[in-house]
Amino acid sequence: MKIGNINNLPWYARLGLFGVLAFVVYGAFWYFVTSSTRKETKALQDQIATLQKANMEMQVASQRLSVFRATYKNKQEELEELKALLPEQRELTNVLQGIQDHANATGLTVRHFTPKDDVQQDFYSGKKIDVAVQSSFSSLRAFFDQMAHYQRIVSITNFEIKQLENQGQKKTIEARFDLTAYYVSAENLQKAAAKPGASPGASPAASPAAAGSSPAPAQASNPAAANATTQAVQQAVKQADNGTAK
Repeated sequence: MKIGNINNLPWYARLGLFGVLAFVVYGAFWYFVTSSTRKETKALQDQIATLQKANMEMQVASQRLSVFRATYKNKQEELEELKALLPEQRELTNVLQGIQDHANATGLTVRHFTPKDDVQQDFYSGKKIDVAVQSSFSSLRAFFDQMAHYQRIVSITNFEIKQLENQGQKKTIEARFDLTAYYVSAENLQKAAAKPGASPGASPAASPAAAGSSPAPAQASNPAAANATTQAVQQAVKQADNGTAK
């Protein structure tokens, strides 16, 4: 078909012909000219999708990390509180000296303060002391009460009370009992830290009370231990009163 004959074609035929030519030109341009651009665009879109997914994962990890940090901080605070209750072995001397100071402050005369064999448990240990004192009823009661609220974990067992033959104003009875101060060794601390999922909140402070010691004094936050100590004090005073009645 000659170009000059196009004018002789009906208008709709010319319109269709120009439409076909325009489609062919556009297809050639789209395929040959924009193909590299389309490949680059597809690669960028895939990269964006990958980065968005990685960004979402990092956001989740960041949120979890914040939770872990808060949990770790809380556990560290709990650990410091528990260390105050259950000291390390190196601090045991200070604990025992503090107990003797409490005894002297309440008016007890310490006759002897003799260490015995240590009590060994899974996580903690106890230093047992054979104690003999002379004092009045009220002073002994005050000392037991202080031990019930002592910031360290101690227990008083196997106590005996008898009247003195030669009594004074501040010395009417003689008491003898085993006092156990609980502590944790460095080796046990390392073992506990090495256990997977080990938590300071596992409360080693509760262990001595579970061991069956009569009065297992702790802080006032341990009502079971405080009640046990109160019962021990009442029993001791009752024995002393019976001795007085005789």
